[in-house]
Amino acid sequence: MSKLVELDRFGPGVDLASYKDEDGIVKKVIFKSAPIMQFRGRRWWEINMLYSLPRHPNLVPLDRIVVDDMTSQHILGLTVPYISTHSIHDDRKQIFKLDWLHQLTSVVDFLNLELRVAHQDIAPRNLICLEQASEGHQLQLFDFDRASSIGQLGWAEELNDIKGVIFTLYEIITLDDSYQRLPPSERNPDVVMNLEYWPQRRNLDVEVPILRKHLEEWVRCRKDMAPTTQEAISPSRVPEMPKPRPVVDDIDENGRPVYISLPRTQRHLARKFGNYVISWERPPSVINPSN
Repeated sequence: MSKLVELDRFGPGVDLASYKDEDGIVKKVIFKSAPIMQFRGRRWWEINMLYSLPRHPNLVPLDRIVVDDMTSQHILGLTVPYISTHSIHDDRKQIFKLDWLHQLTSVVDFLNLELRVAHQDIAPRNLICLEQASEGHQLQLFDFDRASSIGQLGWAEELNDIKGVIFTLYEIITLDDSYQRLPPSERNPDVVMNLEYWPQRRNLDVEVPILRKHLEEWVRCRKDMAPTTQEAISPSRVPEMPKPRPVVDDIDENGRPVYISLPRTQRHLARKFGNYVISWERPPSVINPSN
């Protein structure tokens, strides 16, 4: 943990950081932690999903698992490589290419059909396209905190990746994310696929009908290849998250410690009873707060 140097904060539990690797090379990474209880499950899920996946040219891989300095037994989060460019969602001026669509459908086939894994959050905000990368490596899919083994805990048919690709291409071309913002149960891909006209609001390297033709052929092929329910179910890649270790919560009238199996959320109370506290000294988020 002490090797990480915070460079910027992107959001709750997501920081830009750097560290020196074993060869003394400084690496920039995205550090994902769990500063609040609600994030613990998502971080545990993403660590295990990424750890279980083989390397692929279109997937942003796991970099390191971050542990505390004192015991090396407390998992604090994970790092993934930092890619210094905007997502497709944020860079609306980026020219989208037919080859990138081919890379997207190919990596989704790899996840769904070969690994039996569903990403479940395919969207322009989770896609980066690198103009200068080598051929076949330009599109990068990231954020696996909602991914799941198909048919296992965490998997939902309404979040299937075929739908994700359909709505993603529509949003890329039209810059309209209204369908992505609907609750998953209300997203009907047929509504988008049956639209006669997709207004082009982004520069493309081919005409819209060519992109739509590849999408339609891919969707049709995937439907023809759909496995039976039994064949689709795959082994879970995420073990049960360890239960919190018992910590001292109070001292009874006889001076004996009272233990609970819930994590402490307030540092001063944890320290009061001698419980282990992980400290990460960070610069203030506001340098000159008023009043």
